[in-house]
Amino acid sequence: MINYGTFFFTNIVSVTVFTACLCLLAWNNRKVTGMKWFAGGMVVGLVKLVLQGLEGNISPVLGDMVTNELYLISFVMQLLGLRWFVLRKPIRQWWAFIAIGLALVTYTVLFLDKVPYISNVINIPNILVCGVAAWILLKNGRGPFAAVSRITAVILSADAVIMTYRALLTNLFYKQADLTDRAHTDPRWVYSLAGMAFLATCMVMCVLWFLVTELSKELAEQARTDPLTGALNRRAMEEAALRETTRSIRYGHLPCMIVLDIDHFKHLNDTRGHAAGDAALQSLVNQIKPMMRVNDVLARTGGEEFTILLPNTTASAGIMAAERVRQTVEALEIPFEDEPIRFTISAGVAQLDPAQGGWEGMMRRADAAMYEAKENGRNSVRPIARFNEAAAVQVAAPLL
Repeated sequence: MINYGTFFFTNIVSVTVFTACLCLLAWNNRKVTGMKWFAGGMVVGLVKLVLQGLEGNISPVLGDMVTNELYLISFVMQLLGLRWFVLRKPIRQWWAFIAIGLALVTYTVLFLDKVPYISNVINIPNILVCGVAAWILLKNGRGPFAAVSRITAVILSADAVIMTYRALLTNLFYKQADLTDRAHTDPRWVYSLAGMAFLATCMVMCVLWFLVTELSKELAEQARTDPLTGALNRRAMEEAALRETTRSIRYGHLPCMIVLDIDHFKHLNDTRGHAAGDAALQSLVNQIKPMMRVNDVLARTGGEEFTILLPNTTASAGIMAAERVRQTVEALEIPFEDEPIRFTISAGVAQLDPAQGGWEGMMRRADAAMYEAKENGRNSVRPIARFNEAAAVQVAAPLL
């Protein structure tokens, strides 16, 4: 049989290393809130493990009562970390935390009164937390988090099974919580502890998997995003336009595209500086985003040129949307140094026509309409009244 003392010494060493690594990762990735919860849970779990290893050599209050309470707190913190990765929503079920707090208080009172079978008061919440965490992962773990969520749910379910077994073992043979130090020579007790230590190691690996997935997701998002404005870049717009074109042709709901360009942007840069130009670009995106629907796509497709893809939108509706953007920008004043920045935009609108080159043709026609708006005085919206490939080539350079 495994020697209890040796087992706990090696377990504490390994958990200390895991805790240090997770804390460093959480510190270096402070925006990843889930890692903060995991690292905090590991710290609490390490303290619990140290106290549990000293069981029989310290008071039952520390060796049994506090360790069981810390165990529950550690699981709750891990649940919050998992929830962050797959939900990213504010917590509204505060009654659950109130219930956990009541369980801790009740357990403390009953332990100090040496009431038999009080381990159930703390074991049942532990099992429930594992079950809830597994359910959240299976229900909400989608996209890049699908695989790691399923595997973590399996580990949590296995944890719940072993905890249930240990609860039964306690009730049958160690009904007084302060008598569990006598179980150190019980193979069932020691091997079930070893099983939980193995699952805890697996959980740490899953935490690292969650972090790698999150960082990969962020890198992929950065590769698709314009770093200055936060809008998508041209490549991401092309991918979105291709998907929407394929979908719209299949279902018959044609998209519309708006191409807009800031008027006299070069003059703004030359007279007010590039910081003023950057402020104008950022403010333009900040004004457009709240006006968009959930499925609309905004991308920066040139220096001062932006493209808006409007799924399932008629040309007339697209013109109205572009006009609302134009009016909003015209009324905009951006605080900058001693004098606010004001600017206008010119926009062109076109609807998808599969006979004229798919989404590429739609973008070329909207681009041509935008240049037509510039040629006719700027600060206006133009539908594609006339278009041919030769005209598109002739207006290839911006009219600043």
